[in-house]
Amino acid sequence: MTQSLQDPTVLLIMGRTPDEVRARLAAELDAFEAELRTRQADWSVTQPGREWSPAQEAEHVLLINEGITRLVGLLMSDRELRPLPQTPGVLKEGRRQAPAHTLPSPHGLAWADLEGRWAEHRTRLEAAAAQLRDVPERTMWHPFYGELDALNWMRMVAGHLDSHRRLLKRSAGA
Repeated sequence: MTQSLQDPTVLLIMGRTPDEVRARLAAELDAFEAELRTRQADWSVTQPGREWSPAQEAEHVLLINEGITRLVGLLMSDRELRPLPQTPGVLKEGRRQAPAHTLPSPHGLAWADLEGRWAEHRTRLEAAAAQLRDVPERTMWHPFYGELDALNWMRMVAGHLDSHRRLLKRSAGA
């Protein structure tokens, strides 16, 4: 088994129980969406100290969350889990780098598409979170945290939202 780059116990700050994780996820979704709504004026502008614009940050977060929503559905089901390659994530100057399939397009999400796409994704993500229960024996590989169960995948989503919201907020003040 491949060694994970980071200890997944750091994810526990996002909640210990399924109910706590659902509540934290909802709060992080609200906070990220609120931050996005303040960024219309610079939506397509690459941010100071960042490689992406708010449009690209939003698209990346949507890509991650949509994939994890499907994954959590699989982990919460009785369907067979097939092993995936355990490819460790890449760090650049100590920062986690997004896997290629989660990179945003050159222009990111169009401002006009934000409301509809965000609402659809949030509905699906919260529906998956509503089914969340502790099933530690069903796991899938994460490039930075190693094997994660559905509860830890949702903790990771909440933490990922928090991280990108903080990056956006910091870039707005730069």
